[in-house]
Amino acid sequence: LYMRKFSLLAASIGAAILGFAAYAHAFGGHHGHHHGSPALAACLAAAPKSVKANLWSTFKNSPLRGDEQTVRADKQAIAQFILGINTSTSPPLSTLESNLSAAQFKVIQDEDAIAQAVCTNPGVSLPAAATLYTNLQNNRATVRGYFAAAHAAAAGQ
Repeated sequence: LYMRKFSLLAASIGAAILGFAAYAHAFGGHHGHHHGSPALAACLAAAPKSVKANLWSTFKNSPLRGDEQTVRADKQAIAQFILGINTSTSPPLSTLESNLSAAQFKVIQDEDAIAQAVCTNPGVSLPAAATLYTNLQNNRATVRGYFAAAHAAAAGQ
C-alpha cells in the first residue's frame, strides 16, 4: 500500500514537472537542444494572455535565431574537422572550439535578454513567477529523491 501511494505521488509530481516543461517549451520558442532561461518559463507562466499576445515581437526582434544558427554551424565545423572533412581549409580545432564557445555564450546572453524583457513587463507578476520557479526547483529535487529511493529499494530486493 505504501509503495502504491509512493508511486502515485511520484508519478503525479513527475507529470506536473513534465507538463510545465512542455508549456515552457511551447511558449519559449525553443527549437534546439538548449533549454532557454528558467526565468523566462516562470515569467511566461505568470503572464496574462494580453502580455503573451505581444511577445512575438520580443522574440522576432532578438538576434537569438541567428546566433543559434551560428552555434549549429560551429558544431558542424568541429564535426567535419574531427572526421577529416575540409581540414585543409579549416582553422585548428582549438580555434573552432573557441568559436563555438563564443557562439554558445552569445545564445545564453540572447536568452537572458529575452527573459529580462519578458519578466520586467508590467503585466507579469514577478512575485508569482519567483514563487513558481522556487516551487519547481524544490519539486525537482523532491522527485529526484523519490526516484533515488525507488532505485535503492529495487537494488535491495
